[in-house]
Amino acid sequence: MKIVRQALVAAVLLPLLAVPARPAETKPMARVMVWDRPALNQTPKVYPAAECPAPGMRAFFFEGADYKGKPTKVFAYYADPEGQPPAGGWPAAVCVHGGGGTAFPEWVKMWNTFGYAAISMDLEGHLPNGQAHDQAGPARTNWFSDISFLDREQWFYHAVADVVRAQSLLRSFPEINPNKIGATGISWGGTIVSTVAGVDPRFAFVVPVYGCGYIHESDNEGIAQWFRPKNMTPAQFLDYRTKWDPSAHLPHAKMPMLWVNGSNDGTFPMDIFQRSALAMSGPHTLCIRLRMIHSHGPGWKPREIYAFADSVVRGEIPLPVVGRPELEAGTGRVRCQVKGQAAQATLCYTTGAGKWQPRPWESAPGAIKGNEVSAALPKGTTAAFFNVKDDRGWLVSSEYLEVK
Repeated sequence: MKIVRQALVAAVLLPLLAVPARPAETKPMARVMVWDRPALNQTPKVYPAAECPAPGMRAFFFEGADYKGKPTKVFAYYADPEGQPPAGGWPAAVCVHGGGGTAFPEWVKMWNTFGYAAISMDLEGHLPNGQAHDQAGPARTNWFSDISFLDREQWFYHAVADVVRAQSLLRSFPEINPNKIGATGISWGGTIVSTVAGVDPRFAFVVPVYGCGYIHESDNEGIAQWFRPKNMTPAQFLDYRTKWDPSAHLPHAKMPMLWVNGSNDGTFPMDIFQRSALAMSGPHTLCIRLRMIHSHGPGWKPREIYAFADSVVRGEIPLPVVGRPELEAGTGRVRCQVKGQAAQATLCYTTGAGKWQPRPWESAPGAIKGNEVSAALPKGTTAAFFNVKDDRGWLVSSEYLEVK
């Protein structure tokens, strides 16, 4: 309570320079398209799988992209909701796991609970029990460390291709509405679907969780080391930025996207995450929770994901739209406009500097007046954004602004 009271009374009365966060690279790299989209749009073959059965699930392999001239197979779980499909078929979701993940039946069941068919597949050549299987594609090793290989022999090529093929497969199922299929990915999966969003325009919505683009600009040294100058030549770095990184593909993404992350994510910090959302051509919504845990379970848990999907494919009430925050000169108050119902507003702010992951974040109540939310900016703030909840409790976020 002491911190909150200080936040409310310690507004900065001296002039401040509020700098809305904007890309360091104002124009993303022009992309090089390496995927044969017409081929990937064809319905892949399906093969039976006796391995790793899961209650209430169909387990099978589907045809993946060729690897070194040979066919590959991708293990997947699929289920649709109980009962009769609605007119036109069930909406559906393609679930893309993160590093070290696999096909998760519980993720499929989560989507089923909300009335969606869903598919979850393993993109690292494993079965859900961790064992390798025959006819797997390339394995993932670190961060684009296979950049010296031929395009179609790199793991990221196969990961994106197999997500597109998963949608092509779902579109062939008679119980599914082919125009209401979305994709969501967690961590590495978020990066994959961020690229997929610009590669496959058939997706109705896309929800990256944690993962994003501009990875080469992450302030995480453990990740940055995999790029120039230590592990990529200039030519390889150009290949990465034009072929693989989502920043090259997001300008081609026109479907609605919900971007979910935590304020202190150590792999995908807020600057590159927001920059990725701003790079896309279609409408974007941010959902940033303070200190959100980075893991698969917490990544598919936020109810905003399903409310967002419902607003796109079922015409349900959309999440609020929060505008860019602006600092009111001479008053020390920060304001932004909200389209839609705002029942609660919170100013999230940090007085930390430097790397994003260790910065301490605090929160203070915001005021709501009509379609505007505002709050006093606490002394020493270096970055701040608003979290707004509607009367259903769904949370959305503004862009952050930097204060210098």
